[in-house]
Amino acid sequence: MSGPILEIEKLTRSFGRIRAVDGISFTIKTGSLTILAGADGAGKSTLLKMILGLVRSDSGRIILDGTPLGKDFTPLTAVTGYMPERFSLYPDLTVEENLNFFADIHRVEKRRREELKARLLETTGMHPFRDRAAGALSGGMKQKLALSAILLSSPRLILLDEPTTGVDPLSRIEFFRIIEDLTREGRTVIISTPYLDEAEKGDDVIFIKQGRVLRRGSIRRLKHEFPARLYRILPEGSVFEQLQRIRENPAVRDDVYIRGRYLKYMRRGPLPPEELTPAREIREVPPTLEDVYLFYERSGRHAESTAP
Repeated sequence: MSGPILEIEKLTRSFGRIRAVDGISFTIKTGSLTILAGADGAGKSTLLKMILGLVRSDSGRIILDGTPLGKDFTPLTAVTGYMPERFSLYPDLTVEENLNFFADIHRVEKRRREELKARLLETTGMHPFRDRAAGALSGGMKQKLALSAILLSSPRLILLDEPTTGVDPLSRIEFFRIIEDLTREGRTVIISTPYLDEAEKGDDVIFIKQGRVLRRGSIRRLKHEFPARLYRILPEGSVFEQLQRIRENPAVRDDVYIRGRYLKYMRRGPLPPEELTPAREIREVPPTLEDVYLFYERSGRHAESTAP
């Protein structure tokens, strides 16, 4: 990876009294996969649209390859492929006809078009379905077709807004395999998602809450810097009843949550896990990105890590 392809400086956007994006800043490294993670309504989609100039910012700067964009977003849109949450495919057209249509929009030369189509259909596993109407595809296939459509312009920068919402688990795995191949080719990808297990697949993650950066940095460093000890506890009796009892203690109420048949305990204070609840098993475990997000979300701090 070389230097940054994109720099975002203190972007802000309000809709009436609602501050949808509140002074967000970050840098995107060339050839990286960056995840914008946060709950619905956090401001992720608005932020992506602001980067593309589809939503005007109230203040802040967007810098592409070291050059501020100002009011002209043409240099950015010329090298960017964007897939909104609801990508408009033509359901009555076949897979190949949809690709031909988008190739015409991007003015892809005919010979180059055929080379790209063949490679994209093969890479995505869509070749056997090239004559199938897009409306008859599964959710995962539609998303792969949508991704293929934006890749016809050979973009350097790819912005994907919640691309796996409503997609089955196997198709999500296949989709991210394709994304990993794209970053290995040197393309830069930004994906917004509410799914923190997907965030694990990125190089860097930017947690967003209520239009602000909650935490950002490399996934490796965020886990390494996790500022609490994390325990997985298999309680005696009902896990729900034990959680309810624990939450009566205000000192640890926000530090315990359920994961399957286990409790997870982020120990920030003096209470050891064995005194938390009667347990059949207690094990200290490394944090996932979900644990990292919950720590900062529940602590109410907007502390940003910029470490690689």
